[in-house]
Amino acid sequence: MKPIFHDAKAVLFDLDGTLVDSAPDLGFATDQMRVARGMPSLPLEQYRPMAGSGARGMLGIAFGIGPDHADFEALRDEFFVRYAECLTDRTYAFPGVDLLITGLLELGLTWGVVTNKSQRFSHPLTAAMPLFASARTIVSGDTTPHSKPHPEPLFEAARQLGLAPQECIYVGD
Repeated sequence: MKPIFHDAKAVLFDLDGTLVDSAPDLGFATDQMRVARGMPSLPLEQYRPMAGSGARGMLGIAFGIGPDHADFEALRDEFFVRYAECLTDRTYAFPGVDLLITGLLELGLTWGVVTNKSQRFSHPLTAAMPLFASARTIVSGDTTPHSKPHPEPLFEAARQLGLAPQECIYVGD
């Protein structure tokens, strides 16, 4: 019997929550906004479940608001500034990710990242972490007109790698 992924030539990964734990920096940036307003600090465990939802999720936890709230845009802009200041201070690759990447490379597979994190954050973050030096592509949430779960970011990654989409495996949520 032929293995399911026998024809795979590349593995594409989501970034946040798959390869790296960025919740500590996302939570820290948001929590500093609370503290600056005289509100009590929240534990990381409260922020962690929403780390993959970006500013919308973080601000929802910290302030109980969504994008339809009058203060959302100003708070989002402040969050972006604060997150940019600390985006690699506490973020780390999950244990074993380096071994996984090494194994993929030893098998002759190409790898890359397809994330909904905007390029203004994904590129500095991946550039700061040696793990990503061998990544052949980084497709961000604003690389194409659509973000995941739309397939276009994955198609774009395949194009950048010079592969057909069916030659790529995607790992993420």
